[in-house]
Amino acid sequence: MAEYQRTVLANGLRLLVSESPHLHSVEIVCYVGVGSRNEGVGEAGISHFLEHMLFRGNDEYSDGPAIEQAFEHLGGSINAATDAETTLFAVNVHPDCADEALRLLALLLLRPTFAGLETERAIILEEALADFNEQGEDICPDNRMAALLWCDHPLARPVIGYPHTIRAVDEAALRRWHRRYYVPGNVVISVAGAVDNDAMCRAAQRYFAAWNGELPPPPPLWRPRPLAQRTCWVRDSAAQVTLQLGWRSAGRHSDTAFALRGVRRILGDGGACRLMRSLREEAGLTYSVDATLEEYAECGCFSIDLAVEAEKLPLAVKLLLREVAAVMQEIEAEELQRLVRSSVYRLHFSRDDVSALAARYGWGELSGAMQTLDDERRAWNNISAAAICRAARHHLCLDNLCLVCIGPWRKQERAAVEKLLQ
Repeated sequence: MAEYQRTVLANGLRLLVSESPHLHSVEIVCYVGVGSRNEGVGEAGISHFLEHMLFRGNDEYSDGPAIEQAFEHLGGSINAATDAETTLFAVNVHPDCADEALRLLALLLLRPTFAGLETERAIILEEALADFNEQGEDICPDNRMAALLWCDHPLARPVIGYPHTIRAVDEAALRRWHRRYYVPGNVVISVAGAVDNDAMCRAAQRYFAAWNGELPPPPPLWRPRPLAQRTCWVRDSAAQVTLQLGWRSAGRHSDTAFALRGVRRILGDGGACRLMRSLREEAGLTYSVDATLEEYAECGCFSIDLAVEAEKLPLAVKLLLREVAAVMQEIEAEELQRLVRSSVYRLHFSRDDVSALAARYGWGELSGAMQTLDDERRAWNNISAAAICRAARHHLCLDNLCLVCIGPWRKQERAAVEKLLQ
C-alpha cells in the first residue's frame, strides 16, 4: 500500500492523505509556499506578520481566542510558523473532527479580517526586540550567520524582519501579500492519521474548491559568490560566549545532500555524538553542542552551536575544527552501523507520529524533494562511510567556514581564534 494518496483539485490545491487507521488522532498541516526569501528589502518580515494576522479573526470568528477555542473544541490546537521558504499551519484533532478542522482551516486561510493590526504589531515587535541588546546590537547568532553567508540576498535577512520594517507594514501591504501568495496552486494540505482519503477529498473540495488565484513569482535564486566577510564578533554582557560555526552547502537537491545529513548526525546529534564526546564528556567545555542543517532549494547551511566561557573559547574552536577534520577522514564500520540502525529505527517510530508523517509528505510535495519513509530507509541502508567523508570534505572546508561569536570575549581570545581560522 502506498504511504500516501495525492489529489490535485481543479484550482491547483494539492491534498496528500496518509491513512493510518490504527492510530487515534489526525494531524492536518498546510504549507504555503512563501517565506522571508520572497521578500524585498523593505518587506522584511511581512510573511511572518501575515501569519500572525490570520489568527486575529475571520468572518466567522471575531478574534484570536475564538479561533483558538474553535480548534480546541476538536481536541487539539492550531499552531503556525514561518521560515525562509514556507509558512506552516498545523492542527492535531480527534479523527471524528477532521472534516470540521478542514473547514476551520479554510476560514483561517481564505477569509481573514485583518483586525487588531496595531496590537499584533506590538506583539511582533516584542518578539523581534528579543534579538537585540541594550546597545541596539543584534545578538541572535542565526541572524548574524545568515548575514555572513548570504550577503545581500533575502536569505540574509531575519524571518521576523527588522523593527523598522515591522513598524512600516500596513493593512494594504498585508492584503496584497495575502492575495499574491495565498493561492491554491501555492498550497499543500497534508493529512495523516485515522482518516479516509475519499472523505478528506470530499471535504477539501467542499471548503477549498471556490478558492482561486494565479501562481506567484518564484523567489530570487542564490547565485554563488565569494564570502565578503568570514567572522562576526559582537561584544555582549552575557555570562558565556555564544559560538556558531557555519558553512554554505549545496541545498536539498544536490548529490551530497543526504550524505551531509549523515555528517550532521555523526557530529552533533545526541549525547553520544562526536562533538558531545569531545567537548563535553572529555574536555568539560560546554553543557551542550549541536549540529544543524538548513536545506533550501539551491543552497543551505551546516552549522554548529554551543555556549562556553570566554577564556575557553580558543580551545573550544580548536576541538571543533579537529572533529570536523576527523569526519572528513574516517568513519569506522561500527559507527556507521550505529548511524544506520538508529536512523532506520527513528523512521520506524515515525509511523506512529501523525505530526511527523503529515509534515514529511506535505513538505516533500511543496519543496519538490519528496522522500517517503521507504525512500529514506533505502537511502540509509545504502549510505557509505566514504560518501559521508566526501560530503564533509566538500562542504566543511576551512575556506568555506564562517564564525559568529557573541558575548564577553576579549582581544586575546579573538586573536587566538582568528589564528586558528587561518
